[in-house]
Amino acid sequence: MRTKALGWMTVAVIGSGLVVGPAMADSADRPSVDPDRYVLSPVGEDGFLRLDRQSGRVAECRKANAHWRCLAVPDAQLAMELEIERLTLQVAELREENAALRARLKGGPEKDGKGSGGLSPEDEKELNKALDFTETAMRRFFGLMKTLREEYEGLQ
Repeated sequence: MRTKALGWMTVAVIGSGLVVGPAMADSADRPSVDPDRYVLSPVGEDGFLRLDRQSGRVAECRKANAHWRCLAVPDAQLAMELEIERLTLQVAELREENAALRARLKGGPEKDGKGSGGLSPEDEKELNKALDFTETAMRRFFGLMKTLREEYEGLQ
């Protein structure tokens, strides 16, 4: 175990990349990777971090059942950038919608090709029908009130 620990120490940091030393050449003790693309860095006693030089992605590799399994390490920066991009698009869409609504308000109901109040002709007919009904109901109600007042005053 002591010799393996010394072998792990041969990993050297050169520039911004990690280079695996020759003492780690035993393929049973580390995952097999393309040395031109990936850089391995030991983590603990039984794992490695694998850096992909092409994409910049990092994966954690551990041995399980005599096979190496590498799982991507969640990239908080990438997730944040994707969320910022999504929110930027949403803000742009909302600004466009807001500008369209403001233009519609400034233009007034007559400029959008619809009747008064921005209603379609069918809606306007329905509104007039409802107003006529309300007017008739109110006239009846006030007529009844007038009749009741006259009867009440006649009793006194």
